[in-house]
Amino acid sequence: MDSKADETAFQVAVSDREQSKIGTGDTAKTVERSIYYYAEHVPGQGICIQPLSSCFLPVGPQTPVAREMFIKRFRPEPLIYYNKVKPAMDAVARELKKGDRHLQAGRLDKAENSFKRVLDVDSDNIRAIFSLGITYLEGGHTGEAETIFNKVMSLDLAFGPEHVHLFNEFGIRMRKSGMLDKALEYYRKAVTLNPGDEHLLFNMARIHFEAEDFPGAGGFLHQALAINPGFKIASKMLATVDKIMARAKKQAVDQPPETA
Repeated sequence: MDSKADETAFQVAVSDREQSKIGTGDTAKTVERSIYYYAEHVPGQGICIQPLSSCFLPVGPQTPVAREMFIKRFRPEPLIYYNKVKPAMDAVARELKKGDRHLQAGRLDKAENSFKRVLDVDSDNIRAIFSLGITYLEGGHTGEAETIFNKVMSLDLAFGPEHVHLFNEFGIRMRKSGMLDKALEYYRKAVTLNPGDEHLLFNMARIHFEAEDFPGAGGFLHQALAINPGFKIASKMLATVDKIMARAKKQAVDQPPETA
């Protein structure tokens, strides 16, 4: 296969054979079963696979597979893909779009129902989890939003670079809803997994600022600006923080000591 063919994008279902022994002694026998995967090739990124759930949806993190290993080990299953996997993925995509439209239009009950329908068949769908959390926060249901927060915190995959917009928006909504402690915990994990993202550091600074922890806010703003010196909104906030801290220092110096 030439290099041009190597760069062709594809999505397909594949199977792998798994052998196991059952029974003991003379009655022991080897049985074989097929394990199904969703495989995707993105030009420039290589081939990745994900296990398929009982609903024929890709689940869990993508695992890179070398091209030679992929050809040798996995068997294409085009009928499984076109009859099972693609229809299931298309149905989830349609329901997510429907939920997004309801959320944008303020139809929160309908948005909640759409995102829950996705999670009924794909319990770890990152988009649906975040969108349901945002729906709860938009409606002021902080108790339900905290349940989503706990779910998100259990999934490192939720903090991957491909989901940065979603987890940023969820964090911003938590902060605006007054869940400062939770938002701080949330962004602390996000920064740990994405240490070079200046926007996450800026959002950490915002939380410290609103909690009136100005030294903490200044520290995160300096980190954000070290990554991106042209980050204007961070520069403006840092100037405000410096003014507040300078004023507080001056007041402390000017205030006469208390007498007994």
